[in-house]
Amino acid sequence: MNPRQLTDTAVLIGTTPEGHCAYSAQMTLGDYWDGEHPWDAAEAVVSLRLARLQGFLFGDEGQLLQHFETHFDVNSGMLVSAWAVHDDGTRTERNAV
Repeated sequence: MNPRQLTDTAVLIGTTPEGHCAYSAQMTLGDYWDGEHPWDAAEAVVSLRLARLQGFLFGDEGQLLQHFETHFDVNSGMLVSAWAVHDDGTRTERNAV
């Protein structure tokens, strides 16, 4: 039996500062790219106590297109830092200014 392969899928897991799951979702890449998400609004980040969001984006053939992690300040809901590793191996980072 072959393991199930994720294709055209975003897998998202958000945790509180204590490491408890605050948010989880699996959706198509189209829905991920075009949709609105709780971390788009500071109020939702604070409400969820969303401290860390991890994402795994899988392409049409199941290849890992991107793995990312974003950190938020749970008191203000603002971005603290983020990084992403892309399918070509490049890593991008972003820190709050």
